[in-house]
Amino acid sequence: MTPAHPKPAPRLQLTGLALRRRNKAIDKREQQRCAKCGVIIWSGGSRHHRKFKSRGGGDEVSNGILLCGSGTTGCHGWVHFNPVSAAMLGLVVGSEQDARLIPVQHAIYGVVWLDDEGGVSSTPPRPPEPEEGIAA
Repeated sequence: MTPAHPKPAPRLQLTGLALRRRNKAIDKREQQRCAKCGVIIWSGGSRHHRKFKSRGGGDEVSNGILLCGSGTTGCHGWVHFNPVSAAMLGLVVGSEQDARLIPVQHAIYGVVWLDDEGGVSSTPPRPPEPEEGIAA
């Protein structure tokens, strides 16, 4: 018997070289620019988890974007102080949502979906197939 609400997959937590590679993929995709305002970031930017870690978000490339400022300043601060508006732009993702399936209003690319390889697409991805034995 399968539970009505299966446990979510454990979040991806990267460290060391793997985390540096993930950050490099995000920075390359963003072209060293803030994903919200487009300003060039030479220093002082930070990578934001679209699905907050407190909501089960992990270190997947699709869950990360480069923003100017910190969690309290610049666009990164704006996202944390304005979560409803940020969610409308895809900069915040709900705890039950998959970041790969939520589009982002991106300063460089317009409305796009982010993938885990560091790419963007103007068309939505196909949702993952439900696991066998779990009703959709």
